[in-house]
Amino acid sequence: MRDEMRRVFFLAAGAVLTAGTAAFSTPAAAKTPGKTYCYNKVCHRVKTLPEMEGLIGHEEVVVASYYDDCRVDKNNPCTALSSGEEHRPDLPDNAASPIYPNGTILVLVNPENEAQVLVRVNNSGPYRKGRMLDVSRAAAEQLGFIKKGVASLKVTVISGPLR
Repeated sequence: MRDEMRRVFFLAAGAVLTAGTAAFSTPAAAKTPGKTYCYNKVCHRVKTLPEMEGLIGHEEVVVASYYDDCRVDKNNPCTALSSGEEHRPDLPDNAASPIYPNGTILVLVNPENEAQVLVRVNNSGPYRKGRMLDVSRAAAEQLGFIKKGVASLKVTVISGPLR
């Protein structure tokens, strides 16, 4: 059933894919599932792989922000991503999450305008109270919240990281 659900979601999400999503074929190295990370006195626990399996197809609403290239975004330190990948703020296919392991694929929908994007988690953060997702600048533009800076987004888990 879960494999069928993944296939249906991938087919449905195909319309939101853009040219920059070739990175989906390259699995990100996972943050340690089940481990708790703290930054600036804000702590989050990364979901385990069995927890992720249980979340496939699950939808929730989270507060999201966006981050840009560190040369433009004073809040984004010029450090390596937790996945070891390079940050791609100009592509709408990547996001950071303190709770979803790297490699998790999510469909994000902005309920205010129904804009949607498919992203793969490849970084940790944001570590700001109440925020569960940081998307690339391009994803925020596509979702229509670049001027606001933050938005409540519907998040559907498509798949957890590859084992």
